[in-house]
Amino acid sequence: MSATGRILLIWMAVATALLAGCDRAQSLGAGKVIELRFWNGFTGPDGRTMLGIVKKFNEENHDVHVTMQRMEWGTYYNKLFVAGLGGRAPEVFVIHTDTLARFTRAKFVQPVDAFARPGGMIDTDDIDSNVWAAAEYGGKHYAVPLDIHLLGMYYNKTLFRQAGIAQPPTNRTEFVDALRRIRGLNGPDTWGFVFTWQRTNLYTFCRQNGGRLFDADYGASTLTDPKNVEAISFAADLILKDHLVPSPQNFDSWIGFRQGKVGMVFEGIYNLPDLQKQTDLDYGTAPLPVLFDHPAAWANSHNLCLRADLKGEELEASRRFIKYLSDHSLDWAMGGQIPVRKSLRASARFSQMTAQRNFARQIPYACYMPRVPFVFEYQTQFDAAIELALRGTKSPADALKIASDNIQKVIDRYQSADAIAAAGANP
Repeated sequence: MSATGRILLIWMAVATALLAGCDRAQSLGAGKVIELRFWNGFTGPDGRTMLGIVKKFNEENHDVHVTMQRMEWGTYYNKLFVAGLGGRAPEVFVIHTDTLARFTRAKFVQPVDAFARPGGMIDTDDIDSNVWAAAEYGGKHYAVPLDIHLLGMYYNKTLFRQAGIAQPPTNRTEFVDALRRIRGLNGPDTWGFVFTWQRTNLYTFCRQNGGRLFDADYGASTLTDPKNVEAISFAADLILKDHLVPSPQNFDSWIGFRQGKVGMVFEGIYNLPDLQKQTDLDYGTAPLPVLFDHPAAWANSHNLCLRADLKGEELEASRRFIKYLSDHSLDWAMGGQIPVRKSLRASARFSQMTAQRNFARQIPYACYMPRVPFVFEYQTQFDAAIELALRGTKSPADALKIASDNIQKVIDRYQSADAIAAAGANP
């Protein structure tokens, strides 16, 4: 071929590439790429799992690019709230179910009902009704639940075999019997059970006994309800009277379980990655035993939220991203979570996730903590009351009374602020 011919072929190839590029740019809106920011608190192994899903989304959606930013949960909510106040919130962000009211009250999130509904882009018929109801505030849904992380039981199979315990306990009698059998089995530091995250453990006790933290309208604290006192007293007696459980200040509970010194812990599915990395611990998983009159298990969810002022192309791209995360929540489950999508939990892949499957059996009686704007204030007081009771510093009744009085002051303050705001809006 002559030099002229070769040059002509090169120019034809360039022209073809340019035309293809023009066609692609046209299909993407003249080459425009929509940039989305995605904030969350996934700073552990779950963050690497989520980052992988985000990367796959970016590879498969050339017209959208998501940048993920991770922060420690301890500072995340303050930063997110400040960003909302300053009009700099990310397009998509994660919040827990129990914090939802705080952000909806501040008008930082927008409803999702336009695309998350029965038969919709997110088919809510595929989500457990109690989980979907927990995303509701004021008659509208303000988030798409991605997962549900429940409290369940991890148990040490080696200690169970040594103690002659054939199956994990399912009720109080079996539970206390297991505590007695395992206590001191391999020395004074061997325990049948320890309290790990006291908030989730003791909230579960209260709910299994029919206790509630607030009245139906969330206008009054009901911490001093005798059912709550009875539940906290049972927990305190295991430590202070029966000496079957160590005091919280004297034992590193989760580490103790991982070291093989503890027979049972009630912990979240999110702790599973810790155990999966450990090769010297023979552990099993099961639903929580029913220690009182009702099955109940503390639960929370990571929810996908949209910035309140999102619209147009950014809103459409953000909805697509949320749908993608929901559709790929089995990948997310591998990091120690449970999908809220019933169809995904019915898959062969999920059936291989033994711990997630065992914990998921509790979804019908999952108990979210109360969703009120003053969530951090009341949880701090609840934590303090538990600590006082389990240490024996105060009786359970007195500890709960102190917390209840402090919570009621917070409720009254919020109600007063709402009344002032309403008066200003309707002079």
